[in-house]
Amino acid sequence: MVNLEWFRTFKAIYETGTLTGAAEALYVSQPGVSLHLSSLESYVGYKLFDRTSRKMVSTERGKILYNYIQESLCKLEEAERHFHKTAEKEKPTISIGMCFETFQFTLESYLPTLDFNVIIKFGDYPQMLSDLDNGILDLIITPQKGDYKGLVYTPFLRRE
Repeated sequence: MVNLEWFRTFKAIYETGTLTGAAEALYVSQPGVSLHLSSLESYVGYKLFDRTSRKMVSTERGKILYNYIQESLCKLEEAERHFHKTAEKEKPTISIGMCFETFQFTLESYLPTLDFNVIIKFGDYPQMLSDLDNGILDLIITPQKGDYKGLVYTPFLRRE
């Protein structure tokens, strides 16, 4: 079954012309955008973009796919905006750092059920620690436990 996020990512790449532009538009990491695109290309069995040094150029099959999905995705995004539950007061926001795979397997499916906003920043452990120290992140989820004074490490999952 195809993941709807793959289509949203494909549409963003098509419209921005770059992986970086799509990542910025979707508020995800560039490696996450690349992963979605390669997953979609594997699923459909065709190359959807020709990669140049500065741009992603749609193939003919990519143009056909875009024409099939763009109107439907726009309608879904409009429905999301229209039916999104509004609160009397602003929802709190938490910034979390983690690797993309951890996000996919532990948090992604729970996002719609949370009663607060989540900003996810994907990265590696040293950068996440630095961002946590500088106040950019509120929390990091990582398989590594470092010797960083002042941090509380709480395991939430153990693999046997």
